[in-house]
Amino acid sequence: MVSPFTQHLGTNYCPLDDEVLEIRSLLAEPTRQLLVLDEEISQLQKSIEKLTEKRKTLSGYIEEHRALISPIRRIPQDVLSEIFFACLPTHRNCVMTTSEAPLLLGRVCSSWRTLSLSTPRLWASLHITQPGGSGASNESITQRFEAMKMWLRRSGQCPLSISVYTSYMHRSREAPMSTQARPLPVDLFLKELSFHAKRWQHVSFSTTSAAFKALAHLSAADVPILESITARLPPPCPPHEVTEWTQFGMFSGPRISKFLTSASCFSPSIPLRWHLLTRLEIVGSIWESCVDSEGALEVLIRCPQLQRFKLTAKGTADPVPLRHPPVELPHLRSLELDVGPHSHLLSHLRTPGLRRFVLRGPVESLPSFLSLCPHLEKLDVGSYLTKSSLLESLRVLSPALRSLVLRGHAPPPDDAPMVPFDDEALAALGRRSCCPLLEEFTLIATHTISDQALRQFVETRMTMTDDVGASSLKQVRVLFHRPMDLDIKTGLKPFLDAGLNIETVYTFKSQALFSPWSGVADAPRRSMVPVYHAAPSHWYD
Repeated sequence: MVSPFTQHLGTNYCPLDDEVLEIRSLLAEPTRQLLVLDEEISQLQKSIEKLTEKRKTLSGYIEEHRALISPIRRIPQDVLSEIFFACLPTHRNCVMTTSEAPLLLGRVCSSWRTLSLSTPRLWASLHITQPGGSGASNESITQRFEAMKMWLRRSGQCPLSISVYTSYMHRSREAPMSTQARPLPVDLFLKELSFHAKRWQHVSFSTTSAAFKALAHLSAADVPILESITARLPPPCPPHEVTEWTQFGMFSGPRISKFLTSASCFSPSIPLRWHLLTRLEIVGSIWESCVDSEGALEVLIRCPQLQRFKLTAKGTADPVPLRHPPVELPHLRSLELDVGPHSHLLSHLRTPGLRRFVLRGPVESLPSFLSLCPHLEKLDVGSYLTKSSLLESLRVLSPALRSLVLRGHAPPPDDAPMVPFDDEALAALGRRSCCPLLEEFTLIATHTISDQALRQFVETRMTMTDDVGASSLKQVRVLFHRPMDLDIKTGLKPFLDAGLNIETVYTFKSQALFSPWSGVADAPRRSMVPVYHAAPSHWYD
């Protein structure tokens, strides 16, 4: 539409009085046309609404009849039960929540609910959290307790996998007096579970020492099919009130082969059938651990069938080597150690079949230990080593090694010692004679490796495929505690196109920036603390 005021449209122009009259006259006809269009649109919208309602009715009719012939309705009950079972979590026990199977399955329809309730093995796995803390009341604890009993009834006679977590702050000081009058016992859940002990297959208890005593009456005969048991109890408080493990006869179960416990409460007096163990974990804070190298060797010598061992051992002030004879573990395949200063544990272990080794802490005998592990495939080291010890360790690495993880530390302000993995060590790892089958390399927290050296390392390893029996790298991950010097992927495109995955993360101290608020009383506060970022979570999988 042509307008004599086109040049003024969209501007701040203020028309004169005679121009205002002209504009009003100009808008009379467009305003009438607009009203006509609005009326036509209204009529069309009413027609669309009628058609939409007809479509909704017809669509509902079709969908309701299609639902009758849905394939899911024709699946046999036994097959549907298998599908239900596949919905359960595999990495932990089932949680009492309607957002997960099996409770979620019963909320779909009445037939699914009937089937789920009549399939006992869906209810043979359970994680129990005993309510505690400021939100706990007798009513909430009773509700959870009754739900647990109902869950166990649904499991029929199936072997049970149970995990229990009890809050250490069982009763709140802020709770109303009505909930404090007759508090429920802390061992309420464990007492009920003990009635089903003959069906225990895998059990885990993270609870208080007082609650755990509810299981003291169980004997080996009461747990005939128990295969694994976890007992994580808090440190003794006061320290002299240690757990009397000898009174727990259930640890002598005839089929127990896996035992996991806290390093703060472990005792070699636990009445396990040690010679049957294939997996043993004694873990926790190194500062609270009550296990030293000597005690660990005394335990290991009783476990000739051990296949997996994980230990947190305290250090000693005495650097004198142990006098304990070497311990032979011919079946050990996985070893994880977190040790304190002056630990001589490695020098007393013989693990010829070891496949996976994880080490944390200062160890001086690493090269000699690695030289006795000819079949090692995965190595994860995060400890303080001398330069010579590190180079010697790289030299004696198993030719079967496929995965190597080296963990350094963010450089502290005082430049404390750290794993001295630098360009020279990286070049040593790049030699053709070193780890010819290496496929995965991860270096976490380093500022001593140059980008150029890393690129050269990748190029060298990727060209080793020309050697008979050698493998090329498939994955490289490096976390730098410094800015980037150059993009190492430049020049590596042929290898990246061939499937090589390279992940590099560069982090460094936060810098204090100029602020226009400087000197102003209400200036926003800025962090001046050096900040380092951790490696992405998937690097630790």
